[in-house]
Amino acid sequence: MEEKLIKLLQSSADRSLLQSDLWKSINSNSREVSRALSRMEKRGIVKREPFSKDSHKTYKVMLLKKEVRVQISDVVWCSCFTCPDLTRCGMSQPISPENCIKLTMSLRNEYLKYQRAEELKKTVPPEKK
Repeated sequence: MEEKLIKLLQSSADRSLLQSDLWKSINSNSREVSRALSRMEKRGIVKREPFSKDSHKTYKVMLLKKEVRVQISDVVWCSCFTCPDLTRCGMSQPISPENCIKLTMSLRNEYLKYQRAEELKKTVPPEKK
C-alpha cells in the first residue's frame, strides 16, 4: 500500500495529491489509506495539510523524502569498476561474483573500514556545541 502511495506522489507534478484522490486512484477505501498515510507521516515520509475542496474536507498529501540516489563515491571502492575481467563476469560465466576473490576482498575491506568507524564513534566523546 505504502509503495503504491509513494509511486503516485512521485509521479504527480509537484509531488503532492489530495488524500481523497489517492484512495480513489488505488481502488482502496479511505480508512485504509488514511491509516497508511498516518504511519508514513509519523516516519517523515509524507506531510498532510488540511484542504477544503467544494465544501468537502480532505488533506493535501506531500511527499517529503526524495528518492535515494547512489553516488559514485558510494561504490568506487568496489573492484568490479577496474576489473579487466568484467566482460567475462556474470552468472554461468568463467568468472562469477559468487566466487570472485577480488570482489570478496573489496567487500571485506569496506566492511572493516565501516567497523573501525563505528568503533571510533563509540570511543570518541561527542563534541559539545
